[in-house]
Amino acid sequence: MELIGIYTVDNNPDVHLVEVMFDDPPDKVDVGQITQEIKGQPQSNWQSPWDEKYLDDKGETIIGDYFDIPKDGDKTRLVFFFHDLDFSRPLLTQQRELALTKPTLLPDRLKDKLIYESPD
Repeated sequence: MELIGIYTVDNNPDVHLVEVMFDDPPDKVDVGQITQEIKGQPQSNWQSPWDEKYLDDKGETIIGDYFDIPKDGDKTRLVFFFHDLDFSRPLLTQQRELALTKPTLLPDRLKDKLIYESPD
């Protein structure tokens, strides 16, 4: 598993877009297990991915989402929004903990393809 990047989201300082690559096919990746511990809170209160999208191997084209998980491929490239990301703590996944990097601007290959909509 690899962290590809963490990106800022315009006009939403408490939201980041996270891009990861799993060495497993999409049907073996449990997006619901991606989370981040919040000390003193039960796991049911921890954040989880929002509005995940599956990308092609180059990370340029959306090939699936929560309702349409890709059925082929030996790896999974995934982007998702994450609220209140704590950069001092790792993301927890089904494979391992994932140390975070500082956020950068959204790369051109993803511009105009992902629009943040609040879950409220």
